[in-house]
Amino acid sequence: MKGLIVKFEDKLCKAGIPGSGVSLLATIAHYDDPFWNIGGLKVPDEVHQIWNGGMLKVGDRIEIEFAEFDEASEPIAEEKHSCCKLDNSADDDPEIWKHKLDTYYELKKVLEEEHIIEKE
Repeated sequence: MKGLIVKFEDKLCKAGIPGSGVSLLATIAHYDDPFWNIGGLKVPDEVHQIWNGGMLKVGDRIEIEFAEFDEASEPIAEEKHSCCKLDNSADDDPEIWKHKLDTYYELKKVLEEEHIIEKE
């Protein structure tokens, strides 16, 4: 599998999910302490896996290598990812469908008038 080998301080991890991807995130914001983490979403199970992370301070170095390996390090945490299962039952309401269809035709007309799409 392809993934990331990440070295931070004295820790090394291989982050990869067969058939999925991983990401390294570093966040520096004025309202919060800087931090980093590495994780990915295992599909179709919809399980968010986290390998490593922590707080950052000036002078810290994170080494990242894109690599191919047979086995990833064991994640330090796994959480069921639930945002992919949205309740769309409200879409069954005929009034909502009418509103969506009206919006579609209004937007289609604007795009045709601007010659962005051709009139049918």
